[in-house]
Amino acid sequence: MKKSIIMKSIPREAFVLGSSSDFLGEYVWNKKIAKHYFCNECGVYTHHIRRRDPEQISVNLMCVDDILIPENTVINLIDGASHD
Repeated sequence: MKKSIIMKSIPREAFVLGSSSDFLGEYVWNKKIAKHYFCNECGVYTHHIRRRDPEQISVNLMCVDDILIPENTVINLIDGASHD
């Protein structure tokens, strides 16, 4: 299983950006509620503000320093193309 993106939603007030936002690009579309962020240098998808619940941020856990995800962790896959 490819583990380059593992998203986890957290309350917006719990999110702390550990580096300068100068390196982040932002992508918005449609209703302009959801905001998707990526690294301008390497292109990795870092986090997004959710459209369905803008009070939460989904974070790519693979971008979090010093995080250990146990091998037996169940990760639900979501088909983004099927979202409304």
